Amino acid sequence: MSTYSTVFRRALIFAVLVPLLVPAVGFAHALFADNNPNRPVLEYVWIGFLHMVGGWDHLLFILGVVLIAGALKPAAKLISLFVLGHSLTLIVATVAGWKLNATFVDVVIALSLVYVGVQGLMGRPDNFRLMGAIVFGFGLIHGLGLSTRLQDLGLPESGVLVRVILFNIGVEMGQLTALAVIVGLGTLTVRALKVPRENAHFAYSGLIVAGILAALLMAFPIFGDDEPVSTQVATSSSEAESSEACNVENASPPTALGGTHPPKTYFGPDEMANEEDLTHVVGDGLVIIRYDPDLPERHHQALKEFVDTKDPPYAIAAPDPEQAEPLRVTAALRTMTCREPDMEALTAFYDSWMLEVQNRRG
Repeated sequence: MSTYSTVFRRALIFAVLVPLLVPAVGFAHALFADNNPNRPVLEYVWIGFLHMVGGWDHLLFILGVVLIAGALKPAAKLISLFVLGHSLTLIVATVAGWKLNATFVDVVIALSLVYVGVQGLMGRPDNFRLMGAIVFGFGLIHGLGLSTRLQDLGLPESGVLVRVILFNIGVEMGQLTALAVIVGLGTLTVRALKVPRENAHFAYSGLIVAGILAALLMAFPIFGDDEPVSTQVATSSSEAESSEACNVENASPPTALGGTHPPKTYFGPDEMANEEDLTHVVGDGLVIIRYDPDLPERHHQALKEFVDTKDPPYAIAAPDPEQAEPLRVTAALRTMTCREPDMEALTAFYDSWMLEVQNRRG
């Protein structure tokens, strides 16, 4: 093997190892954009680019595949199959309006890292046909995940094909840019530190561990602890004052067997939201506000303004004609019930929960 090939292979090993040591980037599946179907068309290129640059699991999968391939020709063929797979399902699923459970897709994508790690420990296959088929299959799953996220942003009724193609172009640009930067930095570091080639098995083992942990964290995105939560919510930033109208209690994380992100953040008193969708996003860390549809108009307007100001949308309001309380607010690990609408208590509950989500994911 030439000196250049040896250095490049060691750089790939280093490139795989480094992201595994940075768990803070592990939750990078959301698209960095608001729900606006009327955004400029060319903005979809930028959204796709940013998503792939931050998509650590996609990049680790590709790096692992290239590391197993060991040479330019088989690596190019495998990556082409992966790109073909995710481009195919991204375009077809988005145009057709097919959506899958985003959490399920994310778990499968995380498990693709486990496959790459196991294959790497087993050694380079003599025949790449089976591995090519598996890589293509994972590409199809990756594309379904991209499609689901893209559709959650909201798309106009016309011009969908152009937008999804531009988004896919951004994804490929982000993928190439991220890989070039990672491998380039890896090459420089390997030359400086003389990273031994024998570290490959650590990289593959790291992929397995990262895939399993990521799959667990995505299947159960919010883990609770034994620390008691206050039974009442603070409504003042200067001192912890309890709300006389609202009460906060601990809750168990919901089990989302289906659903996806609701199409909008505010459902009027005469509208019905899909219950599976609401349960699904609670598991993703969002706050769900259920209200009595017979509330006075000023309260409906206040709730609408509250959820509309959250960017990205981390709060969704929907009526529940069967609930006894005027207001019931649900997060993954706690609920708040109010005997009368209290926007200060709602704001305090929301801010406290968003801070906790940030701390848990950080």
